[in-house]
Amino acid sequence: MNPVYDFIQKNRVLALIEKAQQTNARNLALDDFDLTYFPDVLISCQGLHSLNIGHNTIVDIPLEISQLKNLQHLSLEYNHLDIFPETLKNLPQLITLNISHNPLHDLTKDIGCLVSLETLWCNSCLLTRIPEEIGNLTKLQTFGARHNKINKLPNRICELINLKWLTMEDNNLNSIPKEIDKLQMIKHINFNKNNFSYIPYRLSKLKNLKYLHLQSNEFFSMPERTIFAMPHTKINLQHNPLRLEDNKIFTNIIITGSENEILDMIGYDSDSSSDDWDNSLDSTELNYSATDEDSDNENREVISNMPILSKFLVTC
Repeated sequence: MNPVYDFIQKNRVLALIEKAQQTNARNLALDDFDLTYFPDVLISCQGLHSLNIGHNTIVDIPLEISQLKNLQHLSLEYNHLDIFPETLKNLPQLITLNISHNPLHDLTKDIGCLVSLETLWCNSCLLTRIPEEIGNLTKLQTFGARHNKINKLPNRICELINLKWLTMEDNNLNSIPKEIDKLQMIKHINFNKNNFSYIPYRLSKLKNLKYLHLQSNEFFSMPERTIFAMPHTKINLQHNPLRLEDNKIFTNIIITGSENEILDMIGYDSDSSSDDWDNSLDSTELNYSATDEDSDNENREVISNMPILSKFLVTC
């Protein structure tokens, strides 16, 4: 890396942290600053509620992060974490965690310690399984694990009684747990690009389920019994090798149509109170933007004042 560019980037980061410390800021965005490590001075920002440190090359999260007792929203997406950070288990107050696009392979049982989580994104993490400890997260409302290699859902996922949005797109699933009907709050399920060849009849017992995405699976015939039992659910069966009978009409099934037509029919859940749900698109873009005086405009002000140097900066 260019030494001058590296110097400027480091100083920008330290200046933003110093400003956050001085103003007792609630929100801090350090994404895309070419960070290779978690800055130790961040621990001084005791007022932080939201921290976005994604789109860097961080490989480890230090134990000291547990000192951020007010931290509720944490984004670590697009870093180089190859194991689930054990230190996160010391942040049981976290409400939102985005750890997508890290080569984790496993969430480990430590995920079960984050008992306050309402939103968890772990897309594109090379996961092969979800640990049973996910069942500890009984406050979880949104769970996304797209683009992984998961072939089975844990039985304890059925204990997530507040779950409303579940997306497991692009995995290796072909079945669901027997007690899935316990998820009576769920509204939106995305099983696109898996290996389902039938719709489990147990899904018909989910009376709040509005949208069921089953595009690009292995349906050769129409699962009529289940479809008739789910008149309240829009089911998307596009891009399946279905053999259709002309005289069959299913008003809640989507088989053909343009992308815009599909969005109109199954689009964003208008009853959703979560800005994090992205209608099963490819990327999660959690919004950690501040709404108070320590917003992005203030961050820009800090950067625009360069070359004022942070007092933390050490040069050789």
